[in-house]
Amino acid sequence: MFKRKSRPADAPDLTSDEALSKLEQFCLFRERCSSEVWEKIRELRLSKDLGDELFEVLKNDRFFDDQRFAEIFARGKFRSNQWGKIRIKMELNMRKIAPAIVAIALDSIDPEAYEETLHTLVQKKLQQWHDDPQARQKAAASVIRAGFESDLVFAAVKKKE
Repeated sequence: MFKRKSRPADAPDLTSDEALSKLEQFCLFRERCSSEVWEKIRELRLSKDLGDELFEVLKNDRFFDDQRFAEIFARGKFRSNQWGKIRIKMELNMRKIAPAIVAIALDSIDPEAYEETLHTLVQKKLQQWHDDPQARQKAAASVIRAGFESDLVFAAVKKKE
């Protein structure tokens, strides 16, 4: 598994300006959530006081925002990876996003697009295993693993019969 490089133990301490600059660049590279920012602060081996101070500066300057992150993450993973709401919710929970924010992010996914994607995935998987006597079960299991709700998946498989 890929492990990020952290600062060597014998590296000179960063000044607050250097640390702030590194954290700003980290946040500007892509959208970040608060847990990722805390992880970066720990990686930079900043003192607790300096870490707390820089975290608040970045938060107040809106370099990161959990709600913004969650909404972008949910829509992006749904569109590009075709993940279902269960998988997206699990990933956001792993990033310590508040349940209320997760709910808002999941609501930002277009319901019509969600259903259309579900039906497209089911159809694709049914075609993939069209010669297999267990095609329906395999297709359903595959789409459920992608994070779609089982009741919706089984209804979509039944509809395709």
